[in-house]
Amino acid sequence: MTSQQFELSRRRLMQAVGLGAGAVATTSVLGACQAGGSDDGDANGKFVYVYPFDTTTQHYNAAINNASLLTSAPNAELFVPRPAILDWATQDWIPQLAESVSLDGTTLTIKLRSGIKWTDGNTVTAKDVAGTIYLQKLNAAQGTVGWDQLVSAVADDDTTVTVSYTDAFPGVEHGALKVQVLPHARYGEWMDEAEELVLAGVVQGDDEQSALSEKIAAEDFLDAEGGFITCGAYKFDKIGETVITMTVHEGGLFADKVKFDTFEIQKGDNAASVQFLLAKEVDYSTQVLGATDRSSISGVDGLVELSTPGYDGIGLMLNQARFPEFEDVRVRKALQYVFDTEVIGEIAKGAGGYYVPATYTGLPDPHAEGLFDDVELEYYATDHDKAEELLEDAGWTRENDGWHKPDGSLAEYTIIGVEGWTDFSLTGEQAANQLSEFGLNVAYSNVPDDNPWGIWGAGDFDIAVRQWANPFVPYVYGSWQMTWFTDNSLTADAMGMGLPTDAVESPSQGTVSIDDLYLQSQQGTEEEQAAANKVLGIVFNETLPRLPLFLNQRVSYAIEGERVKEVDPGSYELNDIYFDNPIMVRILEGGIEPV
Repeated sequence: MTSQQFELSRRRLMQAVGLGAGAVATTSVLGACQAGGSDDGDANGKFVYVYPFDTTTQHYNAAINNASLLTSAPNAELFVPRPAILDWATQDWIPQLAESVSLDGTTLTIKLRSGIKWTDGNTVTAKDVAGTIYLQKLNAAQGTVGWDQLVSAVADDDTTVTVSYTDAFPGVEHGALKVQVLPHARYGEWMDEAEELVLAGVVQGDDEQSALSEKIAAEDFLDAEGGFITCGAYKFDKIGETVITMTVHEGGLFADKVKFDTFEIQKGDNAASVQFLLAKEVDYSTQVLGATDRSSISGVDGLVELSTPGYDGIGLMLNQARFPEFEDVRVRKALQYVFDTEVIGEIAKGAGGYYVPATYTGLPDPHAEGLFDDVELEYYATDHDKAEELLEDAGWTRENDGWHKPDGSLAEYTIIGVEGWTDFSLTGEQAANQLSEFGLNVAYSNVPDDNPWGIWGAGDFDIAVRQWANPFVPYVYGSWQMTWFTDNSLTADAMGMGLPTDAVESPSQGTVSIDDLYLQSQQGTEEEQAAANKVLGIVFNETLPRLPLFLNQRVSYAIEGERVKEVDPGSYELNDIYFDNPIMVRILEGGIEPV
C-alpha cells in the first residue's frame, strides 16, 4: 500500500506540506465541550449535505483515509475530529480535540480536552493521539514536510501529548495537528507496531512499512462490533446506499454546541448535486460545478453562492520525460501564449469561479502581491504570433498536417483530465481545442477517477490537467512544492513530469538549484525566505515548469430558509471548503441553526 492510499481523495491532490501558526499557544474559541445535547438542550431539525460517497467500495477502516466512508469528505470534521484545524484568515490553530496547542522551539505540546467519549464508551486519551501520529508518520511519503522532521510523539499522561521535531519552522506541526484521531482500542496493534518501526528508523517504502500497510489494507471493519467508532459531535445512525443519516453523539466533541439533531448526507456527484439544489433537497454542496450548472441553479429561491479566494489554480503539466521537446523553454512559452485563459476559465468554472493571475510567477495573487514590484516579468496574454515565432525559433515548422518538431516528426499529444471532475474536464477540452485551432495535433481524453494520482506520479501522460500553486497550504513554499516536486519524483517507477530541479537555467538568475531555494523559502530566516521566493517566482516566470491557466475561486452552494436559517461561514470565510471547511466549523460552534 502506498502513502497515496492513506492520504489522497478527490481534493487531497498532493502531499500535505505544512500549515500552522508559529510558536504561539492557542486556546479554543469554542470553549469547553461537555457531553449531552446543545447548550440549552434543544438540538432539532436536519442539515442535508450532498457528497459522492460509495457504500459498495468504502468501509469503516479509517486508517485508510480515502477508502473509508466519508473520512476524506469536508463533513469529516463532524465525526472524525483532529487535534486542531486552521483559521485561514489569521493562520491560527482552532483547537478541536485539543484544548490548547503550543510549539516551543522543536517541541509541540497538545493538551487534550477531558471527558470526550468514543462511541464504544472509551474516553479519548493521549494514547489515541500519539498512536495515530505514529501511524501517519510511518506511512507518510519521504519528503513530506512536517512528517520528515517528526521524531517522536509521547503520551505524557491521559491528556498531554509531546511531539518532538528535528527542526522547527512555520507549518512543521501541520501533520500532527491535522491527523484524524483514531481509537487505540481498535487500531492499537497497528499503532504500537508503527511506533516501534518509526523509532527504529523505518520509513515509507521499507519492507517493514509495506508489510504493515498490507495488514491494514486487509481489514475493513464492516462487521466489527460497534461499527464505525467515532468521537465527534455526530455518529452514524443509518447507512444506506444513497442516504447516510448521522445523529448527535452524546459525549462526543462539541455535542453540546451543535444545533441540528440530524446531519444527513445525500449521495450525489456534480450532476446529482445540481438536481438536489434545484429541488431544494439539500442545504449545502461543495461539488465543483461548471458554468452551465451554475447558471441553471442561479434562480433557485434561497440559493447562496459562497465564494472563497483560492490559493491554487488549474493548469497543465508537460511530460518532459516522454517528450524531450518540452525541455525547450521556447516551446513551453509558445504553448502558454496560445491560450485564451479567460475563455477557458469562464467555460470551466463560470463567472466568479476563477480569476486570471496578475503575475505568472507560480504564486496566487495574495502571495505575489508586492514581491515582484521591482522586477520586469513576462505576462502571457494570448498572442499567436508570438507563439509561432517561439516555435519557429525552436526549430519547429508548420505544414499542412500540423506542426513538425525539429527532427521532422509530427507533434501529436493527448491532454488528459479526470472522469467526473467537471473543472478538469472542461479545462482540458478547451485547452485541447485552442491548441488544435492553433495547428497542433492535440486530442483530449479522460482517465478514470479511481487513481489519477498514480497516473500523474508515474508519468503516464503526455499533457495532464493538474493544479498549480497549492490547494490547501496558505504559505508561499506550498506553491513551490506543488510546482516543482508534486508528480515529479524523478525515479524509475515514478518519473512524473521528468522536470529537473537540481540545476535549472534562468536567463536572469543563471543556474539555480530549485532544491536548495525551496528549503530556503521554507526554513530560512524571514529575509532568506523572501529572497528565495523572489528568485523562485522569477525562475517560474522565465521557464514555466507548469502552464498556469487560471486560479480558482472556491465556490460552494447553500439553500437558506428551507431547513436552515442561514449558511454563513462567519469569520472563517477564507477557509478552504475542502480542508478546514468553514460551514462544518460553524456547525460545530453552533453558529448555524435550523429554521
